[in-house]
Amino acid sequence: MTVPAQQSAILEVVTQEIIDLVKVEATEVDLAPESILQDVGLDSLKFMSVVFKIEARYDIELREEDADDLRTVGDLANLVVGHIQERS
Repeated sequence: MTVPAQQSAILEVVTQEIIDLVKVEATEVDLAPESILQDVGLDSLKFMSVVFKIEARYDIELREEDADDLRTVGDLANLVVGHIQERS
């Protein structure tokens, strides 16, 4: 397996796990990587709850400035994978 394929597989797994975490807090049940975070029913408190769960699940720390570029579930998954890779 090549490195890009491994990264793709990791991104796919992380994306699905984040979708599952967001579904717990969101009002939108049909989520995809393209789902816009603001449109799925996450207020700031629920979003922070998701962030805390992600940090605990992956043993990473997401910085406040990271949130500036987050629009979709996929953006969040890419950010998490980036932090996971930095830690490795």
